[in-house]
Amino acid sequence: MSTDLDTVRSYDAAAAEYAAEAAAMPEWVATEIDAFVTGLGGSGRVLEIGSGGGRDALELEKRGISVRRTDIAKGFVELLRESGFEADLLDPLTQDLADPRRPGTPYDGIWACACLIHVAREDLGTVLGRLAEATRTGGRLHASVREGEGEDYSTYGSAVAPRRYVETYWRESALRSTLTDAGWIVSEIRRCVGRPHDHWLSVRASRA
Repeated sequence: MSTDLDTVRSYDAAAAEYAAEAAAMPEWVATEIDAFVTGLGGSGRVLEIGSGGGRDALELEKRGISVRRTDIAKGFVELLRESGFEADLLDPLTQDLADPRRPGTPYDGIWACACLIHVAREDLGTVLGRLAEATRTGGRLHASVREGEGEDYSTYGSAVAPRRYVETYWRESALRSTLTDAGWIVSEIRRCVGRPHDHWLSVRASRA
């Protein structure tokens, strides 16, 4: 992913801290998981982009979904492996997305919750297109990005362990066009609010 290197390094350095902060399931994400699993009919093999600490994968697996956990940050991959899960270091912009456990078989869905915010605007169409190519016809997509204009450099953490992230913001019309051009049929883009001033555009789509 054409992600700012400081972003990747920040996640690598604070993977456990971030995972602990993100352990609680936001209500809007739980709602999207419900819709995603329903769309898949309660079964299927899913590629998760940006698994982070693994919160969403666990919930998807409880519902009968098989999840391939991946992340661009080595810190998260190591954290997942230490917890006993299979996980792969994967850059969806440049690396092969094929499922090593199912050679030659496309995924039934893609789960990319709150991670594509770190993809540069000019690269999101390429990433979404590559994800579409890796998904069967009619397969499902959940993706969520921050709503707004431009991009921002967000700083979290402490003086001892600062964390700096580059985030790209989107408006619905531009996001919808990018998805359609990449081979996805958009069924709905929902506006969701996490923490105060934490506004998301949450995509429900299927593979054209």
